[in-house]
Amino acid sequence: MRVIRGVAAARAVAVAVVMVGAGATAARAQRATENAVTKAEDAFGTQIGNENVGLYGTQSARGFSPEQAGNLRIEGLYFDQQARFGNRISRGTIMRVGLSALSYPFPAPTGIGDIQLRLPGDEAQGSAAISYAYPTGQPQASVSADAEVPVIPGTFAVGLSLSAYRRVAEWRGGNDGVNAGATTRWTPNENLEVISLMTLNYQLRDEDTQPLILTGGAYLPPEIDRDVFTTQKWADHATKDANYGVIVRGGLPDGWRLQVGAFRSAREEARNVTLFYRNVQQNGAATLDAFADPAQSRTSYSGEVRLSRTFDDGVRLHTVHVSAKGRNVARMFGGGSGAALGPTTFGVYTPLPEPAFTFGASSHDKARQLSPGVSYIGYWPKVGDISFGIQKSFYRRHVSQPNLPRASTESAPWLYNGTVTVFATDDLAFYSSFTRGLEESGIAPENASNRGEALPASMTKQVDGGLRYRISPRLTLLAGVFEVSKPYFDRDPANLFTTVGDVRHRGVEISLAGQPIPDLTIVAGVMLLQARVSGSTVDRGLIGAVPPGRTPQLVRFNANYAPPSWRGFSLESQIDYKGGAMANRLNTFKVPGAMLIDVGGRYKFTVLDSSASFRLQLQNITNAYGWSVTPSSGSFAYESPRRFSARLAVDF
Repeated sequence: MRVIRGVAAARAVAVAVVMVGAGATAARAQRATENAVTKAEDAFGTQIGNENVGLYGTQSARGFSPEQAGNLRIEGLYFDQQARFGNRISRGTIMRVGLSALSYPFPAPTGIGDIQLRLPGDEAQGSAAISYAYPTGQPQASVSADAEVPVIPGTFAVGLSLSAYRRVAEWRGGNDGVNAGATTRWTPNENLEVISLMTLNYQLRDEDTQPLILTGGAYLPPEIDRDVFTTQKWADHATKDANYGVIVRGGLPDGWRLQVGAFRSAREEARNVTLFYRNVQQNGAATLDAFADPAQSRTSYSGEVRLSRTFDDGVRLHTVHVSAKGRNVARMFGGGSGAALGPTTFGVYTPLPEPAFTFGASSHDKARQLSPGVSYIGYWPKVGDISFGIQKSFYRRHVSQPNLPRASTESAPWLYNGTVTVFATDDLAFYSSFTRGLEESGIAPENASNRGEALPASMTKQVDGGLRYRISPRLTLLAGVFEVSKPYFDRDPANLFTTVGDVRHRGVEISLAGQPIPDLTIVAGVMLLQARVSGSTVDRGLIGAVPPGRTPQLVRFNANYAPPSWRGFSLESQIDYKGGAMANRLNTFKVPGAMLIDVGGRYKFTVLDSSASFRLQLQNITNAYGWSVTPSSGSFAYESPRRFSARLAVDF
């Protein structure tokens, strides 16, 4: 089948027809065969198990965060995440930007992270894995087990997963915890599928929080011994995370298909203490402060109902989606207390007694959003496809703070999107799209006066376009340009984190993925970004025109070489380059660019008739001392030193 025509046809049909019952293929629990490089379709972001490749992830895409913007999906259905989801019941997360996002009825300007579940099948099976990293890693050590149990073969199956971990971060803070997950899959007939899911994350020992490093001038912090514990034993973060959900997929009369997803995501924070290294000098002299929050929480109920049908008009296909998605979010924040700990030296561990914190009353934030809409996708073989969608979003938010009147905001904007794809030849396609959305704006950083407050949803828009070229049957090139515009949030002269202007991200992105020669798989991506801020704060010289922390050049290259003659052995490498980014709001200095290189290998083998794999990695082999800056707070963080990791997985 011709590649471009085949991909477009599959896309048009896939968004209309939900695979259910006997026609669906469940993703299996096997862990030994996980390999993100060989599974990736492009270089725009693929997470398989604990492996990540590509330019983007749920935390960063085109310079923004899809997770922060509220653009996550579970099996393609809307999901508002407040708690860590983990990867125990997920077989992977695929980033959808550019051409890969056109298959969604309602795309989002900041891109979409689609969580794909690991569903139990009709065979009893399981897997176990153990991993270790030294001196630091995420996680440093873990042990996990997964199982699938067909309770009623062909009708009802259960998937269970459990892992225990010990994490040690680059600032030498760590925590111990347990991740648990469960899924069920019920297919009473060939036309109906009901899925339930649950993920839990419990900390057995509170997480040592990352300190904020803030310099006293236009310079980087001094390079310190990265084996030093840079926080305090009592500066920790205690959380409980839980996600629950139900998905129903099935056929209706007259060719309609129904998808329903309902989810609950909740995080409880019993304790949160942050340290601030303020006015850090080039010799390490600094002032140390602490800030603690009382118990806080955030809970979200979200979901989507979608009806889809494909109409066959001769050779052309017409797909219609009718959808309504929504969320109801409640957050508790504020009431924190600060303490000055006095002079210190950054990079020298000096244990200090915990100060007495006096907490105030908490604030409450409630937000509701409902977005009904209609979408159309048309496909014409050898010509192209076209799509457009429109939604009416009803948004309401109430904030109640001590000694202040209740503040309310409401909006009901029209949201719309449109795409066009043209098949120039069997191997070459061109596309363009426009999207207008209402997205979340994140949470105020730790060093703002409204620390922890959820910011109001904002209008965003995106324009992009590009091409897809099939170089060979196993190698595909994607190239495009994009422009994403949003309101810009920063600390104002009163240290309130609020809207201070507008930000525009304009860039170029390139993906080359597949096999250029037999047995060699590559995933190579390049992003060139121009980020600019406009508004009165820039005009008055209060902030620079370039937002800090945005990487202007990003290059990621992964390779996996596995000749059959090596009998299960393979070699792998990763090169990650980030260009120098502005390091402060006034644009007076930059964080230098840095290149990180990882190498490693795998061995796939059989033990007691079970598939197994052993993976070794040496990460940051040059021991590069790279710095990054957090855009919202302006704080600095350093890269983890050279380290090795090992992982053994067995399927049974």
